[in-house]
Amino acid sequence: MDIEKFMHGKRPTWAEVNLDHLESNFREVKKILSHDVKVMAVVKADAYGHGAVPVAQRLEACGVDYLAVAVLEEALELRKHGIRCPLLLFNGFWSGQEEEIIHNNLTPAVFNPGMVQDLGRVANRLKTKATYHLKIDTGMSRLGVHWTKAIETFENCSQEQSAICEGIYTHLSSAEIAGRSSNKVQIERFQNIVRILELKNVSLKWHHVANSAGILNFRYGWFDGVRPGLILYGINPLAQADERPFQPVLSFKTRIMQLRRVYKGTFIGYGGAYKADQESLIATLPVGYGDGLNRLLSNKGSVLIRGHKAAIVGRISMDLTLIDVTHVPSVEVGDEVVLLGKQGTLEVAANDLARLTFTIPYEILCRISQRVPRIYVGAQI
Repeated sequence: MDIEKFMHGKRPTWAEVNLDHLESNFREVKKILSHDVKVMAVVKADAYGHGAVPVAQRLEACGVDYLAVAVLEEALELRKHGIRCPLLLFNGFWSGQEEEIIHNNLTPAVFNPGMVQDLGRVANRLKTKATYHLKIDTGMSRLGVHWTKAIETFENCSQEQSAICEGIYTHLSSAEIAGRSSNKVQIERFQNIVRILELKNVSLKWHHVANSAGILNFRYGWFDGVRPGLILYGINPLAQADERPFQPVLSFKTRIMQLRRVYKGTFIGYGGAYKADQESLIATLPVGYGDGLNRLLSNKGSVLIRGHKAAIVGRISMDLTLIDVTHVPSVEVGDEVVLLGKQGTLEVAANDLARLTFTIPYEILCRISQRVPRIYVGAQI
């Protein structure tokens, strides 16, 4: 896509989403896995802020086995745009949503026999079958049937003839920390449940545990399916450094809208939170926390411009941000500024922003607001 043409006449603040990088990351995940391990790509929360529809379209074209979202509305948006790939709803469903789930060939997670009965009753009325995945809590204590009740619950659910269990799954609470003993405990609990079901001659298409970090840290936790999310978007999920060739998919950019020289001692921004320690050249950017640039980066973060790092000065406003470009040669109004991403050999990485703002890279990506247009590079859609 011609970015300059797309942005003509618009506020010059945008996110670039490189779908070729997304496909490359998907291929790298496939290289890591055994050939018989299926991939369920996670595209919830608008594909972590990247745009669920274009991301799902590219992944479907790549041959992904399954997609996963959190809620029904996310799944319906994908179906509306022609995504035919199987879709799992992590958060299950609410009473009254059963018919839409069945009509759109969606597969919800379930956590109790009542959900299966509701699903089966509607499927029976529609003279069809519904499918579901049974979510098992093996130690995160967040959502799912407790692991000690998993077999009993599975058997109770299986009495419903119009709703078929396609798979079972769990979620690791600390997959990014390879040495944490709880990971082994959770995987072993799940493995025992799988073995008991096999002894009972139960055949399921899916048994899945591993998210992005789980894929990298726990080969014995792959089972027959995995759920990559963060690594598909090119972000390292591990607590320790990792050199695998995943490429960030999203860059967040803007342009300088004004340059102003200020004297030494000038107070800048809301509350005069920054005081110039010398005569300085300050650039104003048309971007702020209303766009997802975290206010905690005030007087702390930096951006990239003309191959240099420039410090954010003063408090980030809802719609505007100030940076010190005193040291940047030949800087001009209209120059491109990278808020997240690479410029030459320099990078502002999601993990770095997460550390500065006391959060996780998932939130950095998801916070980029809907008023920031996404521009798709490498799009064949």
